[in-house]
Amino acid sequence: MPRKPRPAQKMKGFYRALCLICLGFITLVRSAENNIITIGIPPQDEKLFQSERIKCKDGSKTFSRERLNDDFCDCADGTDEPGTSACPEGKFYCRNVGHTPLLLFSSRVNDGICDCCDGSDEYDGKVKCSNTCWEAGRVTREKLKKKLATYKEGFEIRRKEIEHAKQMTAKEKVELASLKEEETKLKDLVDKLKVTKEAIEKAEEQERQKRENEEQKIKDAEKQAEQKESLQSTESSDLDSQHVSQGMPESSVQENKGSDETEGLSREELGRLVASRWTGEEVGQQVKDSTNDHSDQEEHDAKLDTEESQQHDEYDDYSAEDEEAENRSEEEEEDDGSESKTDEEDEEDIEQNESSQDYLESMDTPGLSTSTGLSWWGKLQQGFQSILRRVKLSRVQVDMSDAARVRKDYNDLSRKLSKLQSRISTLENKLKQDYGNDGEFYSFYDQCFEHKENKYTYKICPYKQASQVEGHSTTSLGRWDGFKDSYKIMEFSNGDRCWNGPDRSLKIRLRCGLKNEFDDVDEPSRCEYVASLLTPAVCRQERLQELQKRLDSLNQDIQSHDEL
Repeated sequence: MPRKPRPAQKMKGFYRALCLICLGFITLVRSAENNIITIGIPPQDEKLFQSERIKCKDGSKTFSRERLNDDFCDCADGTDEPGTSACPEGKFYCRNVGHTPLLLFSSRVNDGICDCCDGSDEYDGKVKCSNTCWEAGRVTREKLKKKLATYKEGFEIRRKEIEHAKQMTAKEKVELASLKEEETKLKDLVDKLKVTKEAIEKAEEQERQKRENEEQKIKDAEKQAEQKESLQSTESSDLDSQHVSQGMPESSVQENKGSDETEGLSREELGRLVASRWTGEEVGQQVKDSTNDHSDQEEHDAKLDTEESQQHDEYDDYSAEDEEAENRSEEEEEDDGSESKTDEEDEEDIEQNESSQDYLESMDTPGLSTSTGLSWWGKLQQGFQSILRRVKLSRVQVDMSDAARVRKDYNDLSRKLSKLQSRISTLENKLKQDYGNDGEFYSFYDQCFEHKENKYTYKICPYKQASQVEGHSTTSLGRWDGFKDSYKIMEFSNGDRCWNGPDRSLKIRLRCGLKNEFDDVDEPSRCEYVASLLTPAVCRQERLQELQKRLDSLNQDIQSHDEL
């Protein structure tokens, strides 16, 4: 027969079971107490509360671990009361396993309202909160997956944009260096042509002054002749009037004689004849004087014509060899006190001409050649050298065909230089802009984005300005003021002033998107506008990694929940 257990043994087993139950109860109580003490603490701060003496986050004081969540505020920043509403500045951490964690003010703890989806903020039991984190987490995970897919695709677009920006920047730097080199050469040549052009214009002005002086002399001579003839005509008229008024008697013989003498005489000669009858002067002498006067006038006019003809002949036959002789002739004719150039000045002009030729002959511009075999620079050199051989710098006499050619070359090259300098200025301004840490905003420089909202059309042009358009009226919302907050915000400032208010301004928050899209314009404060812009330029790898880590954490919580 089997032996029955002794009563002592039964009691010993009973006590052993009772001890285990008590130990388990004590452990459960201590665990509950520990959970209550550490409730509301974020995982990243758990190490801070493991020591026996805990320091307030603001460094103002320390407190013992027993005072943690004792419903009495020891730290002004609420470090010691994360799980109670004792401190106004305290923050409660909702773990929300399976969903997104949440931080809320400690004043909402045990207030009878379920703020955390896991119900951890109402742990005193007065309100029973159901756990909705799993259902809410499913929606969150779906949104997170879509956002993560957008970031992945946007990051790839961003990478390509950065590569394109690097290539274009390098290309523009090479172009800028080449344009600056060409500008130096072209500017030097334009300066040479300008000197020649000014010399030609000076010579033309001297010729013009000379012609005007000669024309003025001829006009003065003609005017003097007219005045003299008018004076003589007036004297003759006065004598005729005097003769008629006195009624001087004439015999028939004298009348016949007078009639014969007056035949074929001009009015002036007739006047002289009448005057001779009163003065007793012989008519032959007066006619002779008159003839002499006419002869003198004709000789003077002929002389002027001859001089003018000689001047034109000298102009046509002018050459560099008789230049000094003509200068001396001009000095005698014009009598204006001007002095001809000295031999030293002539030598300086010749040296200057030769240096200009040497400059063009030594110019080497292989990079400017065209498909015709001869570069435009070479053609220009040949033409300019030909002009310099035929035109002496600072000389008075020039060939008008060369003058026209110099002007044309100067004007053409000046326009070319102006366009070249404009391109240089554009490239310099473009290359000095801030395009982000990796050049991701390079494509923004030549772009503008628009968004229509109600009756307004909003238009932003990065690196330039922003505006609000209503019909034919345009209001400036500001000029470009750069990026803010680590390239997360674009800012425009100093726009048109509001009536009785501040200058208009616009802040644009950048969000990750697959294309550049300007939307969601608002005016939270008077004349201070805010908007958002979707762009792949801000689909950064760091943010992509954060989203991936968050999704992995949610998926891990789901696996743990399924195992339970």
